[in-house]
Amino acid sequence: MGPLISEEEISRERDQLRLILSNLREGLIALDSEENIIEMNDGAFRLLGPAALRPARGLLGASLIEVIRNASLQRFVRKTLESGQAGVEETISIDLGHDERYLQIYASPLANANLAAAGMAGVGRPGLLLVLYDVTRVHHLENVRRDFVANVSHELKTPITSIKGFVETLLDGAVDNPEDARRFLGIISRQADRLNSIFEDLLSLSRIEQERERGGIRLEERSVADIVEEAVQSCQFFAEERKIRLVREVPEGMRAVMHPTLLEQALVNLIDNAIKFSDPGAVVRVLAIAREEEIELRVEDNGKGIERSHLPRIFERFYRVNKARSRREGGTGLGLAIVKHIAQAHRGRATVESEPGQGSVFKIHLPRLALQGDGTESPGVGADSNGVYR
Repeated sequence: MGPLISEEEISRERDQLRLILSNLREGLIALDSEENIIEMNDGAFRLLGPAALRPARGLLGASLIEVIRNASLQRFVRKTLESGQAGVEETISIDLGHDERYLQIYASPLANANLAAAGMAGVGRPGLLLVLYDVTRVHHLENVRRDFVANVSHELKTPITSIKGFVETLLDGAVDNPEDARRFLGIISRQADRLNSIFEDLLSLSRIEQERERGGIRLEERSVADIVEEAVQSCQFFAEERKIRLVREVPEGMRAVMHPTLLEQALVNLIDNAIKFSDPGAVVRVLAIAREEEIELRVEDNGKGIERSHLPRIFERFYRVNKARSRREGGTGLGLAIVKHIAQAHRGRATVESEPGQGSVFKIHLPRLALQGDGTESPGVGADSNGVYR
């Protein structure tokens, strides 16, 4: 017969176990067969949020319905206890007021031996062990993926349907009428260009995301004025066609860490949008402003502006404020998403300010260069021996 374990050692081991349980990110809830709580760690309280209450008379021995106000969880526990099955899983949602949290729950029978080995109370009452995982991000990404597939399918279907319809019309005899044939072929050409633009923007987005994940976007110190000038020149012909005046204001000598090609693409997208949604005779201003911790690139227009309700989603893929006008202007619905990802690739961000009737201001925020001891700007953290950032 081995040596007896003292009460002090049992108490110490129980305290150590509870310390481990309390520091787990996952939620753990042990219940007896009457749905009374034997053990519940801090992770469970954190994950359940507003749905979890701490009874004034103490947690242990309290019924599940007293502590957790969530009908889905209560139904799941009752059904699992009645079935006696092992390895049952279910996903429930927790209302956080302004948002929802999604929890994956794994249930396993808690037999007498499990309870005794864990040093828990209620040894005579076999019950249930619940493990809670936060799968909110996974749920969100799945929704994003599903929405993205639906949006891509919709965006591709429109030009494909148009091309197919006009080709069939030509095959049915319209090709013999030169005037109709030329008009239909023009429409087919425009729709093919639209398809090509969507594919190019999708590939661009994918390339930026992949390079960011691999840390492969190489940034270098460059003149802000040069990049703004190149972006404005790229849009100048389109602006003149629309009778829009482009004005740029960049302080002399301003420099920033950037990927020149990507940053120019982001600015071109913003300027192009400002031109499209401004009336003839309007002015579009492109500015660079040095803030304390960042350089702010701004594209300002005095167009129709954007309703406040649209602003939180304006940088989402395929999100359009005015779908009909956007398609009519040749937009793919991906331009602002590309701007956002380019800003993030520069360790910055993209924002917008707008009021209906007051125009819009789109901004790209770039981190400032670090200052050296002598007050001059240095390449900063993350640059290699050649001054190239990653």
